[in-house]
Amino acid sequence: MSVALALNLPRTAARPFASLESVGDVVTLKTGAAWLRHQQLGPFAFTYSGEHPMVLFLFNLDRDATVSRDCTRGSFVLLLPGMSASFEPTGPMEVLAVGYDDPTVASERAVATGEAARGLTDAGIRALAHEIRRVLLHEGESAAEYLESLAHSFLIRASRATRLATPPPRRETISPFSLRRIADHIESRLSERITVVELAAIAGLSRAHFSRAFVNATGESPHNFIRSRRLTLVRRRLDEGAEDLALLAVQAGFSSHSHMTTAFRQAFGVTPREHRESLAPQTGLPRPLAVGG
Repeated sequence: MSVALALNLPRTAARPFASLESVGDVVTLKTGAAWLRHQQLGPFAFTYSGEHPMVLFLFNLDRDATVSRDCTRGSFVLLLPGMSASFEPTGPMEVLAVGYDDPTVASERAVATGEAARGLTDAGIRALAHEIRRVLLHEGESAAEYLESLAHSFLIRASRATRLATPPPRRETISPFSLRRIADHIESRLSERITVVELAAIAGLSRAHFSRAFVNATGESPHNFIRSRRLTLVRRRLDEGAEDLALLAVQAGFSSHSHMTTAFRQAFGVTPREHRESLAPQTGLPRPLAVGG
């Protein structure tokens, strides 16, 4: 029969790991801000939903024990507030549990969301766990200060190893070929309405994924990129001598002449008419008649 262990640190110091029930040889010790608990080979199961950080290390398990592939001899798990975890092997295990009073003690080194990562191994964690077990079983309270230092190092190492073992979030990307096709599509249709849906179809992505991938690739949202290309067209046409600003707004895909004027001023600090007039002295050409603003 395995015994369910609710791994929640007690709020008071009445008894270390007061909520833990077990059979077999168990040694517990409170030292400073850390709680240490070692269980010899015996029935063990747990459900974690506590408010305090905890590191579990699996020393040994019975050869007949049935456990998941992600929990093996020499593995550890870092449990932080906000995580959920449960573990129910069908055979005896030797386990070290180290808990910490301060719920924020590891917040800068690991992210506490979702399921806890299991089956992690690390040489430093293994060495620290064996040293904590040795000192706890053979020296006990006489080495409380040393055990507190070991427990602190244990948490730091577990946090670092967990972070390094966790792959970074997948970054949405667009291939250079698809990005070129999208850019060509935009350039060829600047006078028309261009939607994110049609651009996403070119890239073969959903609308939401495309928007994130496009920002990652260009540094701009699709909307801002399209507007930038429209304004570049307007400025180029003005430099070439375009006179009818209302017609130019239509050719560049703006909803109105005033819309183009507002966007142009925001981007370049002057209106299209002011930009066009500023070119006349440089080219030596007579100023064209002003049509629009």
